[in-house]
Amino acid sequence: MIRTTALLLGAAAALFACGGEADGEGRASVAATPSATPASTAMQLVSLGGQAYSVTYGFGAAWVQVDPPVDGLVKVGEESGKIAPGVPGGRAVAIADDAIWVTVAGETLKKIDPRSGTVLLTVKAPGANYVSEGAGAVWIPTEGGVARVNPRTGAMKNISTESEITELFATDDAVWATVKSDGLVFRIDPRKNAVVATIPTGPGAHGIAVDDHGVWVSNYIANTVSRIDPKTNKVAATIEGVGSGVGIRACDGAIIVSTRYQGISRIDPETNQVTPLVPLNEWNYGIACGAGELWVSSTNGHIYRLPFG
Repeated sequence: MIRTTALLLGAAAALFACGGEADGEGRASVAATPSATPASTAMQLVSLGGQAYSVTYGFGAAWVQVDPPVDGLVKVGEESGKIAPGVPGGRAVAIADDAIWVTVAGETLKKIDPRSGTVLLTVKAPGANYVSEGAGAVWIPTEGGVARVNPRTGAMKNISTESEITELFATDDAVWATVKSDGLVFRIDPRKNAVVATIPTGPGAHGIAVDDHGVWVSNYIANTVSRIDPKTNKVAATIEGVGSGVGIRACDGAIIVSTRYQGISRIDPETNQVTPLVPLNEWNYGIACGAGELWVSSTNGHIYRLPFG
C-alpha cells in the first residue's frame, strides 16, 4: 500500500543547531541544540508487512530487510513504488556493478542478478548478517573476525579481530568494521588483510558512512556520531544527541542519521552541525540514498520516501 502524507516541520519539530567545544582529548564535541527554523516537505509511505530494518538502494530500487511474517528482503521499485518479490531470509545487501550480494538467514552469502533474481553464487557464511563490497572483494562478519570473499569464486580468507563484528563498510583502500559490544572500530588494510588500527568511538558503535570528510559511526547506545579522520585513525569530532537509531548514510554532500523516537537529521560534514529533516516518533533503523530520495525504514512496518538533494 502506498500513501502520500504531508509533514509540517515547525517550531514543535525540535530542530537543532550546534555549538561545540573541545573535549578532554582535544577532539571537537558538538551537541545538538533546539532551533525554531520551520520547514515543510512531502513524502511517501510504503507499507511492508513487518518491522523494517536495513535498507540499501541500487539497480532502481530500495532493498529492505523485513522481519516476520515477511522474514526476508523485499524490493521496492523506484518508479512503480510497488513491492516485488525479494530474497526469503535476506538480511543485508551490498551493491556491486553487476549484482547484489545478500546475506541470508545468518547462514549463506548469495550473489544475485538484481533483475532476474537468478542466484549466481552461494557461499557458506555462518553468522553473517551484514555485507559490504569494495577493494575488489566482498566482506562479511565471521566468528571472531571478518571474511574476505572472492566475488568470482566465493573463496574466503578470514581476518582475525578477536571480536564479534557488528557492521562493516569497504572502500578502495580500507575496510571499516564496528564492534558494538566494545564501542570501537577496526580498520583493515585490504592489501595486507590485517587490522592496522583500533579506534574507540563510543558505546554501541554500529552504523558506518564514508565520505570525503571522514568515516562516520553511529554509536547507538551513547546516542552520538563519531567522525574518524582516516589520515590519523583517530576520532576528530563527536556529534552528540543523534545516532541512537543506528542508520547513517552519506548522501548528496551530507551525512543523514537516525535518532530513535526523534527522526532523521542532516549533519553538515564541513561544520558538524545538525539540522533535523523529519520528526518521527518511532525507530527508523535504516537509511538509503538514491535517485534524489532518502529511503528510511521503520520498525512500525513501512518505508518512507523523502525527496532530498
